[in-house]
Amino acid sequence: MPECIVDTFRVRSDVYISCLNGDWGIEAFLLLILQYFNTSSEDYTVIFTSGSTAALKLVAENFPWSPKSSSTSGSHFCYLTDNHTSVVGMRGILKMLQVLSIPVEPEELLKSESHTFEHQNDGTFHLFCYPALSNFSGIKYPLSWIKKIQTGEMLPIRVPGKWIVLLDAASFVSTSPLDLSAYQPELVTVSFYKIFGFPTGLGALIVSNRFAHLLRKYYFGGGTAAAYLSSEDFFVPKDLISSRFEDGTVSFLDIIALKHGFEALQNLTGGMENIKNHTHALTSYTYNVLAALHYANGRPVIRIYTDTEVRTFDVQGPIINFNVLDESGGVIGYSQVDKLASLYNIHLRTGCFCNTGACQRHLGIANADVKSNLQAGHVCGDNIDLIDGRPTGSVRISFGFMSTFDDAKVFLTFIVETFIKRSSQSNKLEKLSLSDSGSNEEKCINGSREITGNTVASQDHIFSNLSTVDQTCICKGRKTMGTNTKAITLRYIYLYPIKACAAFQVTQWPVAEQGLLFDRNWMIVNENGVCLSQKQEPRLCLIRPSIDMMKNKMIIKATGMTSIEIPINDERNLTAQLCQNKVCGDR
Repeated sequence: MPECIVDTFRVRSDVYISCLNGDWGIEAFLLLILQYFNTSSEDYTVIFTSGSTAALKLVAENFPWSPKSSSTSGSHFCYLTDNHTSVVGMRGILKMLQVLSIPVEPEELLKSESHTFEHQNDGTFHLFCYPALSNFSGIKYPLSWIKKIQTGEMLPIRVPGKWIVLLDAASFVSTSPLDLSAYQPELVTVSFYKIFGFPTGLGALIVSNRFAHLLRKYYFGGGTAAAYLSSEDFFVPKDLISSRFEDGTVSFLDIIALKHGFEALQNLTGGMENIKNHTHALTSYTYNVLAALHYANGRPVIRIYTDTEVRTFDVQGPIINFNVLDESGGVIGYSQVDKLASLYNIHLRTGCFCNTGACQRHLGIANADVKSNLQAGHVCGDNIDLIDGRPTGSVRISFGFMSTFDDAKVFLTFIVETFIKRSSQSNKLEKLSLSDSGSNEEKCINGSREITGNTVASQDHIFSNLSTVDQTCICKGRKTMGTNTKAITLRYIYLYPIKACAAFQVTQWPVAEQGLLFDRNWMIVNENGVCLSQKQEPRLCLIRPSIDMMKNKMIIKATGMTSIEIPINDERNLTAQLCQNKVCGDR
């Protein structure tokens, strides 16, 4: 470690200053950032934060809010419903300040553009926040909104006062240039992690100098004071805006890394314009192929959630959000798609992507549905992808400057091989059966590939028929309640006693209160007590549990290993222990 960083094992503020001396002082890094956004220190100030979320929180805490009074309606915080959780979360702070928070649908804002409002300024400041790029659908919201909001040509709501624009550019600037000389919001939040992939804990709030002096700072931390007294209420902040708001030691080692990040980006790509063109070409190609995929019966394979047609990079970013459908048009859960994609070494984002508003709008999820889904056990970030046959989220792919057409082809190959080709095998289901001997024992039937040794190879295993059953199920020995007389025969039952391991085939099985008895009743944990999944350890599917109801035991087998027999109902061997690990949102 450099001597300038270590001083008797203590890192101090003077170390930060000395490390950034010379040709690459702090001013040089700030200038580099401002140049990246085509502006200068005369117009904007960069305040380093731990990320875009911290930058948004800083705005909520220090914006010049005015509470409601007898003479004014007070400040208002309006935000587009298509916003990240970190934006919506600002309302938690504002509730304590008695500031009204109002969500605005994109369509509502567009309607306000057709009206002319008399702009009245009574000294009250209002804040409107919207994303330059939706992290859900990839739509690019017009940067022209900035000036229209500022001048009153377009207003979220009609109230006297001056509107300030907060632009969440974290997702946008990773693949598109942001020109702050052409579009001048008062506040901009960015994340350098989203631009370079490193460092992970560094972002910034970029503040217009014409507005910066209005920010109100109450807390003061180390490095922000010009002078203060501990014995009386005396405090004078530093003159520089950035110094006032960067409490404590900034992440100077990460700041140093920015120089290398900007240089690498320029040397590898030639600039952000090239990145924009490249990622749009990848997105357009993948979008067109996905939209053209159909099953043999003519039904589409993919349902894409988009606000625009992916034709120009001015309106669409490098994001495709979708769900995979089965042959009958039913949604295949995103968790299942994610597990299958991992076998192709494809990393997918699934769920609602910290953007509940856009997720609700595109998937048709009502507010009451969100609450009822929570009661059913579904929480943000879990693997509960379908409730009552309706999706709780979706799948998202996105492209960056390092993405290639080969990457896109691998993904498209995964979709075709896993869903379309396997669907053509579903009519052979009656002819297929599982053998208890030979290599069949080594097949994982809850996935789409066979894992043998260190080799992962595509196989035409049994592909689960995921189609939705619309007709009434006619059980043997019982009459149907409907008019449809087509019988459905249940030929096999597959149990998964240990979650993420191979299935156990039976022809009949008792049903308990929570479903099939002992189905997904156990999990495998590592030495730290963390539950393992196939995403973390794909070879779990080689473990073959089975249950002998006569002996009251679970037998666990794996190739090359001695089998294990475990009593399943021996109360003498049971000890109560609260599971603190996350398992599909349950504890």
